[in-house]
Amino acid sequence: MTFNYKNILAGLSVSALLGLASLGTTSCSKDFIDLDDPTRLLSSEGYPDSLSIVSGVTAAYSALQDQYGKSSANNRGIFVFGEIPSDNSTALTSGERLNEFDDFSIISDNPRLQSQWLMTYRTIARCNIILSRGQTVKLTAANRNRYFGEVRFIRALSYFNAVRIWGDVPLVTGEIESIPDAYQFGRTPQAQVYTQIIEDLRFAKKWLPTTRTGNDLGRVTKGAAQGMLGKVFLTQKQYAPAATELDSVIRDNRFSLQPVFANIFATSNEMNSEILFAVRYTKGALGLGSAFTTWFMPGYNETQTRSIIGANFTGQQFNVVDSDLITTANASGTADVRTAASFVLPAGASATTSYYTRKYIDTPTSSTDAENDWIVLRYADVLLMYAEAVNEQTGPNAAALSAVNQVIRRSRNLPTNTANATVDLPGSISSTDLRTRLELERRLELNFEGHRWFDLVRTDRAIAVMNAYFARKNATTRINQNNLLFPIPVQEIQTNPILTQNPGYN
Repeated sequence: MTFNYKNILAGLSVSALLGLASLGTTSCSKDFIDLDDPTRLLSSEGYPDSLSIVSGVTAAYSALQDQYGKSSANNRGIFVFGEIPSDNSTALTSGERLNEFDDFSIISDNPRLQSQWLMTYRTIARCNIILSRGQTVKLTAANRNRYFGEVRFIRALSYFNAVRIWGDVPLVTGEIESIPDAYQFGRTPQAQVYTQIIEDLRFAKKWLPTTRTGNDLGRVTKGAAQGMLGKVFLTQKQYAPAATELDSVIRDNRFSLQPVFANIFATSNEMNSEILFAVRYTKGALGLGSAFTTWFMPGYNETQTRSIIGANFTGQQFNVVDSDLITTANASGTADVRTAASFVLPAGASATTSYYTRKYIDTPTSSTDAENDWIVLRYADVLLMYAEAVNEQTGPNAAALSAVNQVIRRSRNLPTNTANATVDLPGSISSTDLRTRLELERRLELNFEGHRWFDLVRTDRAIAVMNAYFARKNATTRINQNNLLFPIPVQEIQTNPILTQNPGYN
């Protein structure tokens, strides 16, 4: 996708905050992200018609591609923060400064910090423009609220990512029309940001449709808003409302586990029954493809590469499976089908011990043009979060165990809704033991989907788990409370001096 800028501004982040970036014309088989200059500011008075607001909403979806990782946007995406700092992944490449996230030596001038900040606030700005200028468009109330529900979900998701990465962040909920106005935004306390996230998701839940079909497949639904709201509440340790929202998704019966674990990630099976929300990409030399296939691949030779993806593209080694995760997965036993479906060694494995995640296997048209979507939220995550919310609120009960047992049964290729004494967790399990098992199941189920580091922080386990991991590796690295947040990009502080830095960083 080609970016054009209405104005060239001194600070890139200010241009993102102002929402002045626009997208060029593209074509895409995933029809709802088929664009025609979608963020062009058509008039200072507002959007003139319903078609322009539809294009603007589409631009907000498209901005999520840049935020979650896209080569043309020069942003690596959420895995840099959700996987590389964890015990799941190792970054083997040089020159990208991803190693700073791996060993917690992050410096505030790291370009990965700046690009993620820029793409996050660009997404938010596009949402704010729609919410501001869309008020004047002649639409039915139902249509207006549906469009607003979509962009408020996207804004909430963007702020949820931001607050988990940086903590207190600037909270901007309206269109900013001048550079001086942009400089008035300092860091807003996390609690206030979360209040806005919850308000946005509640609005989205109220007005979004329950299903999407045809050209709209992939647009956000009520279930996605409910599931994300449950995740937000769980992150804040508000277990009762988390359980309520997640239980609503379960009871609605609109989502279900895929019978075969590997099928969740097949590019021929996108937006399947398990997917609540995904950031959608499509290959075909249109500028809309994903780069995860080669970004996550170790530096295999051509024979090894072709044995996995059917092409000779060189792996970038940005997000390689850590041996600690392989050890944990193998300990689950050969009956756990997730291991073979999640990791692979290439042909001629004696030449390398670096495993590759199978969740992003595709045959790209170029090294950065693959079909793989980024799954943001899926039903297995909902089931495990529901069990966690119930366990933390009241201790184990039948409903919580039913939820987690469905995930465990699927991992053994067993019918998910039929009790199985061989693998099911016993009704007598303690709250402590269930907490430990849920941590393990989330790691085995959701690895390389951007959850692990945020899970460890959310459950107050990051310091203990990571320091034990570093000890097993005989590494000198140890982390403390300051490492639970990442530094504010130094470019932002230089551009806007009222921004402050997180503790422990310069």
